[in-house]
Amino acid sequence: MKIFSNKKIIAAVAISGALIFGGEMPCATAVGTGGVNVKVNIEGSINWNKGADSDITAVGISRPDPRGLAMAREAAIMAAQRNLIGIVQGMQINSTTTMRDLIITDDNVNRRISGTLRGAQIIEEDMTADGGYYVKMRVPIYGVGESIAAAVVPSIMPNTPQPFNTPNLNNLKPSIIQDVQNAEYSGVIVDASGLGLAETFSPVIYDINGRAVYGIENLPNDALITNIGMVSYSNSVNDEIAMNRAGNSPLIVKAVSVRGGNNSVNKVNAVISAEDADKILLANEKTHMLENCAVVFVR
Repeated sequence: MKIFSNKKIIAAVAISGALIFGGEMPCATAVGTGGVNVKVNIEGSINWNKGADSDITAVGISRPDPRGLAMAREAAIMAAQRNLIGIVQGMQINSTTTMRDLIITDDNVNRRISGTLRGAQIIEEDMTADGGYYVKMRVPIYGVGESIAAAVVPSIMPNTPQPFNTPNLNNLKPSIIQDVQNAEYSGVIVDASGLGLAETFSPVIYDINGRAVYGIENLPNDALITNIGMVSYSNSVNDEIAMNRAGNSPLIVKAVSVRGGNNSVNKVNAVISAEDADKILLANEKTHMLENCAVVFVR
């Protein structure tokens, strides 16, 4: 029997700042293991490969409650929200910082994340075969309203954006310079497939000499980043996510490696050749594709 199936209901269980950060870190495990009527393979996930619609989902399962189905449902909601908290706390903000680090040091982020999780949406729910309950909840990663990015981006944006580096034309043949200047590149796709690139809110594109090509310190529009993020993560250079973000005429470059920051092993940043870096910077002077965050990372 389906109960409240697929209704978009705002969760009524409050999540306070003390629950987000206080005492032990909430564990990401469901309350019960009843025989749910739908397949549940994971307790939650961060779904970066959905472009601007990227989200976080989490499952909660409760045992039967002698007080009735409503109480079993409430327990499942609470379990799903605990799982959401655990997932969100582990999100990588950049190569050196996780969400947990950020909410320790920034009360505004803690408060805004609490509000976002209070508004987590129930996207699936059902009674389990043994009389318990199952719910699946969702929070958006991006969006100018209640989203993870809306809570995080204001705290990591620079007060004064730094200009993009200028291209070193000595790295480019005259014919390549002419080709790039004649082209109307709509975006850039960095193919880092097979290199173990990890997702983050704030990635950087470096060249092999350590020069930064694209980073959050260069971007002036926090509303744009909040709404769509700095990059989209894609499974191929030709899939719908890549085409929607980078446009019909993208400049496609191959990453030579991935890296973290200084003293960091979190490989969230892409490294490209010096020549490709200068092609991107030269193209950006004409089309401003980097300022528009028309950037895709293929994993």
